[in-house]
Amino acid sequence: MRKVILILAVLFLVACDNNEIKYDGKLLNIAVIGESPELGNDKIHFEQLSLEQFKEDTFNVSKKFDAIMVTPEMFETASDDTYVNSYQTSEMPIIFFNSNKRHLPFIRDGLTYETADFDALDNGSHTTIYLYNMNEDKDDSWFFYLDNQKKINELYTEMFQKVEAL
Repeated sequence: MRKVILILAVLFLVACDNNEIKYDGKLLNIAVIGESPELGNDKIHFEQLSLEQFKEDTFNVSKKFDAIMVTPEMFETASDDTYVNSYQTSEMPIIFFNSNKRHLPFIRDGLTYETADFDALDNGSHTTIYLYNMNEDKDDSWFFYLDNQKKINELYTEMFQKVEAL
């Protein structure tokens, strides 16, 4: 009986360890448009933000947060042409989490998440970080992939490390 309890305890500890987001960088304040993830890392702070708040005060929002994360339940609304200028004038990275259509439906006029052609936009990535470089007048984007070998926690870690580097 003790062996069974010991084995179960070890399995539980291993399972808990696998759910941990291993990010040890600087404290990140991330605005979330959509549903906030529950990651259990004290170095990552999420705060809800509406698209309207972002649109109305892009400059100050960019100064307050390290990044914005847009989650799938908000993709169609967030891809409305109303917000294109906000994405392109933001001074912080924008994370389109779990967007298999990358960042393009959000930054191109006349294209929405629903109408964007999946086959033309899918590059196999899970998440995209977008940042408009105003000094060089160009789009910068970084893609994060999830496959059978990589767990979602590793993707989060890579993503937050990139945000910190930007």
